[in-house]
Order: sequence, then C-alpha cells, then structure tokens
Amino acid sequence: MATATIGTLSVPQGPYVYVEGLAQIQRDLRRSIPGAHKVLHQGLKLAAEPTAQAAELLALGRIRRMPRSPQWAVTRIGETSHAVYIVPKERGVKSRNPYDPRRRPNLVRLMLERAYDPAANIGARAAQARVEALLDQVIAA
Repeated sequence: MATATIGTLSVPQGPYVYVEGLAQIQRDLRRSIPGAHKVLHQGLKLAAEPTAQAAELLALGRIRRMPRSPQWAVTRIGETSHAVYIVPKERGVKSRNPYDPRRRPNLVRLMLERAYDPAANIGARAAQARVEALLDQVIAA
C-alpha cells in the first residue's frame, strides 16, 4: 500500500488517516503533561465527527429502505489506543433464527460499500487537517 507521509501523519492510498505511533504519543502525554491525553482523546473524536455525519447522510440516501428505519443509519464514534472508528449505534439482534425479521445480515456490506467507505473518502483530508492541528496544539501546550 502506497502512502504519503506528512510529519507523523500518513495518508495511504485509500480513505484512512494513520497517525504513526499514536499509542506512544498517548503514553508519553499521560506521563509528561497532566490532562493532555484527555484533550487528545476529545480532539480525535472531533476529527472523526464529519466522517460520521457524512456516513449517516450517505446511508440514508444510498441504501434502499433505510429512511424507513433511520435508527440503523445513526453512528457512534469509538476509540482504542490505536484507532478512532465509526460504527452503527444500533447493535442488532443476536438471534439464532435466520428468519427473524429483526436481523440485518446484509447490512454490514451495504453500510461499508455505500456509506462508510465513501464517507471516509470524503472526510479523510478534513480529518488529517484536524489531527495535524490537534497534535500541534497538544505539543505546544
């Protein structure tokens, strides 16, 4: 996978923004500057917000019958020490009955192809700019 590196950020050929050494940055901030890791945590979630909003709009617009059940289009932003991601807020039903009408087995593919990947393409550059500004702000503090 080809990447373009900008400081500690690298933007691969695709819709994702990688911050190289994010876990190390978070660990160092916890040790050195009190409260800076919280600012970084909130800032990373804010950087993902435009992508999450775009994914919701694309899901409602591009997936047939999604406007009839809009709760499936609502996203939430999650974060681990290595990634910030968006997922549907609605979790679905873990039923063993394959004919249960509450199950949505094809939703994953539809959401990825029609909403999440295009939203990531739309929001990648904005997220990159926000993360760069955030890192500059946290380092300057």
